[in-house]
Amino acid sequence: MNNPHGEFECSITGQVLLLSARGPWNDETMRNGVIKMSADISRLSDNTSWAQLSCLYGESLMPPSTFNIFVKQTRIRKSRGLTFLAVVILDTDIMLTTQRQISQCYELAGVPYCFYSSVKEALDAISLRAFKVERKEAERFFNRFDFSS
Repeated sequence: MNNPHGEFECSITGQVLLLSARGPWNDETMRNGVIKMSADISRLSDNTSWAQLSCLYGESLMPPSTFNIFVKQTRIRKSRGLTFLAVVILDTDIMLTTQRQISQCYELAGVPYCFYSSVKEALDAISLRAFKVERKEAERFFNRFDFSS
């Protein structure tokens, strides 16, 4: 078993799963993330649609095996009510490459998504889509788990 690469934190506020993460990631980190994320998702009511706001830092890329886990888990999240993904990519020199890989995953999983330039812009978009979100709590989460180098 390899050592995990990358770091992440996640939480739920209202109808929104918050994820702050710094890549690159490997299979171990992805599996650990799935376990933690599943515990948070289980706090949502059944048959509730929800959104995810992901703030990704650094070289947020995955090798093929990790990418396959990511697609599979995104499909599972969709089956559990995920209906929109808002993604912010910060502190990187490879934004377009990261966007391409993330886009490919979400398209394969069939989940609507959009990229935003800031957490504030992403929160605005989530609110416009009528998801309940505790904005101050979300802002505190992303300030606390700022993985800028």
